Amino acid sequence: MLVCSLAASAQNKGDAPSWIKGYFQELDNSYIEVVSAVGYNEENARNKAAEIIIDRRSLATGRQVSVQVRNGDILVSGSDDLEVKSRVIDEYREYLPSGETRTYLLVQTAKNPTYQLENVNITERYPFSARVFVPGMAQLHKGSTLKGCLFIGGEVLAVGGIVVAECMRASYESKINKTHSATSRQQYINNASNMQNVRNGFIAGAAAIYLWNVIDGVVAKGKRHVEVGSAQMSFSPYVSPESAGIGLCINF
Repeated sequence: MLVCSLAASAQNKGDAPSWIKGYFQELDNSYIEVVSAVGYNEENARNKAAEIIIDRRSLATGRQVSVQVRNGDILVSGSDDLEVKSRVIDEYREYLPSGETRTYLLVQTAKNPTYQLENVNITERYPFSARVFVPGMAQLHKGSTLKGCLFIGGEVLAVGGIVVAECMRASYESKINKTHSATSRQQYINNASNMQNVRNGFIAGAAAIYLWNVIDGVVAKGKRHVEVGSAQMSFSPYVSPESAGIGLCINF
């Protein structure tokens, strides 16, 4: 119960998203990348980061342009004829001791302004994985390191308790028929019974921790991560001369 309580409270809340450590992915129509900049306030840092994206994509080379971020869109303006299609997918800020702000932007930029940007989202949800059946593995995969270690440690402790208690129970039982003292015999019987109860308690604990691990691995959120595209499922009725029913369509 203690291990499960600790695991339940060990959520990584308020943690920085993993993508700020560096992320780049090239899709068919666009690039997804991370930039960071320091400014005297949030807006200044955000606009500086956006300028880095424009320059990195070689869209502003040799041109006098102004870059601003408004409502998640990167706006480029100037006297030159320049077109760009970019959007901010996610943003993270750090406030420095100097009073300045460091802003991290996860930006999606179209390879060509006429291209349609792919569907990219930031989510704390993770798809179902067979990792849930191995204690702690799903939690580690989601970035919840403390929870994962607690589940692993709790399961190891419970299994170890089962083994030790069963060995001691077997040892006491083997001594029952090896003594002619009624008092010692009864003591061995009592000790064997106690060890059996302890063993059963550890079995129940191991089962509870494992069940909690599976449930948590399925439903718990994790660190925010990048999700490119999403599967869509739809049902639609159909009627034909031969039959009628409901059709299932899944788009990936």
